[in-house]
Amino acid sequence: MTTQSEAKHAPSGARFIDVLTEAVKTLSLLYAGTPDDLARASLDSYVAKITPDIGEAVGPDTAANILEAFAATVMGEKHRIERGCA
Repeated sequence: MTTQSEAKHAPSGARFIDVLTEAVKTLSLLYAGTPDDLARASLDSYVAKITPDIGEAVGPDTAANILEAFAATVMGEKHRIERGCA
């Protein structure tokens, strides 16, 4: 099993972190103003689509942890934007 720290320090790990960071920015802006239930349903669908590839790269348990944190961060940023703290 690959830890998040190991994934970060793998040759493509930094790029992976950058891609997830950009996805958080893009999705939180996209979902801003959308009711939470609709935003979460769309986000869950997106996460389900990327789970197999990420699971293959870092292992299923690590992927689940990463994607849980990713989804929570997207929703948190969505709420921050909605409060006008952008």
